[in-house]
Amino acid sequence: MDARATFRDADLRRTLAGLLARGQDLTPLMDAIGARLEQSARDRIEDTNQSPDGVPWPKSFRVVVGQGGKTLFETGRLAASITHRATSRETEIGTNLISAGVHQFGATITPKSAGALQFKLADGTVVTAGKVTIPARPYLGISDADEAVIGDLTALFVEGSL
Repeated sequence: MDARATFRDADLRRTLAGLLARGQDLTPLMDAIGARLEQSARDRIEDTNQSPDGVPWPKSFRVVVGQGGKTLFETGRLAASITHRATSRETEIGTNLISAGVHQFGATITPKSAGALQFKLADGTVVTAGKVTIPARPYLGISDADEAVIGDLTALFVEGSL
């Protein structure tokens, strides 16, 4: 008895070659991921007021005293400044606003040359203080929902339909 099997692998070879070619330049995938993370950061600022891990932010004094608006969204400048940059291997998301890091990580502000800080609160009250602590309100980062979408985007990229 004689048995013969023929394996025609042209389609498989074409598919693998396409995967290898797409893997050389991940820019379309990195751009899609960056766009998703950019929108998620804006949504946190404009709508949810919570960190990527779902923890609500401490409310700003302006919101607490009933001056209206939302925490981190008085003028919309922070949300509007968020952008991303994609390369063939990574994506970066961020903003060029000087205050952005303070909002993301929190900060303690102390006077440099004077004995105290003096500033006006949202309600018009003038305050003098030795230091001011601004709590962290992380708006940049990857949430569980973002991770799921990144997985979906990656699958679309591998399939060649992104």
